[in-house]
Amino acid sequence: IIGHAGNGLNNSSSIYHPNSLESIELALGMPGVSGVEVDLQLSADKEFWLLHDDRLESETTGIGCVSESTYETLKNVRFKTINKEHLVRLKDVNFSAYSGKTVYLDIRHYNGCTGAVIIPDEVIGALQETIETWMEVNFIVVTNFEYWLNQLSETGWTVYADVYTMDHYEALKQGNYPYDGIIIRNSKVTKEDVTLIKSENKKVILFDMRAPKPIRQAMQKQPDAVIVDDLKAALIEKSN
Repeated sequence: IIGHAGNGLNNSSSIYHPNSLESIELALGMPGVSGVEVDLQLSADKEFWLLHDDRLESETTGIGCVSESTYETLKNVRFKTINKEHLVRLKDVNFSAYSGKTVYLDIRHYNGCTGAVIIPDEVIGALQETIETWMEVNFIVVTNFEYWLNQLSETGWTVYADVYTMDHYEALKQGNYPYDGIIIRNSKVTKEDVTLIKSENKKVILFDMRAPKPIRQAMQKQPDAVIVDDLKAALIEKSN
């Protein structure tokens, strides 16, 4: 069971904002939760920050895009929530308490303001310190941009492809792209699809479940993990 953006990307009952340090700590502190997924965007000074939306003003007190901002600006940005959590820089997360946990690093491949594609070498350089410093954490690099897969896989890191449909999965196979597993919406695959993908030596992670019934249905397909917005509901379903 993996927390989506910490304690849930769309979880109205969560007391903390998605992708905040507080949300991550809350999720990873729950017995039975194996890890979290976080959304990463590269700043103008080539550092990763945790944020989902393209523009800062939709979620935070900032203006513009992470991709066109530097540390001096972003260090003062807070989320527009009751707790006013700080925007988090990846290198400032202390992973020492998360030994054995899995952290899915979902990388934004484009500049949120201009749409320009980011150079993969910049992504690798920005991730390297974190992944190589915290060896006790299982980091999985996630991208939905297939043209990054070759270079990301060459690092020796675990790399997952975020795919939209089974047709997309088949296209990746035809292109001989290297990756270790896929992340796909629960609604886009059957139990037979999951079995097929696993038989081809790929891990399968399902996401986009926000209520007990779809969480139960996803678990019945026997994926390797589920990324959920309601961790408590997922833990209950797993125990049943």
